[in-house]
Amino acid sequence: MRKYLSVNRTACTGCRACEYVCSLHHTGAFNPAQSRIRVYRSGCLDFATLVCKHCPNPICIKVCPEKAITKIDGLVQVDPTLCTGCGICVEACRMMFMDEKENKAVTCDLCGACISECPEEALKIENLGESR
Repeated sequence: MRKYLSVNRTACTGCRACEYVCSLHHTGAFNPAQSRIRVYRSGCLDFATLVCKHCPNPICIKVCPEKAITKIDGLVQVDPTLCTGCGICVEACRMMFMDEKENKAVTCDLCGACISECPEEALKIENLGESR
């Protein structure tokens, strides 16, 4: 089974609380540019929330020239000591982000901080079989 952060698009209001909570949890600052989840307006009342899906065969791992991205226990992880901030992984996968302050790639670690703070209960961790 593969776990990932599921987003209910019909429930999401685009408040971006998830971005703020994520950045606070991981960096100690309210800074969406350091978040591992991103919310984009895709229409008047439609929002796209992007977050790592921990793919079975992640392209980000394949393209990283520094081998800074690995998959451990089903989770895609970035080793910040190896990441040079080249951004190749971000170009290859729209679910990867650059922490603009640290200039390092970041990805969701399924910590769940955003789930408990989502006012619309639009986020949850789900299991998806690897065969899908």
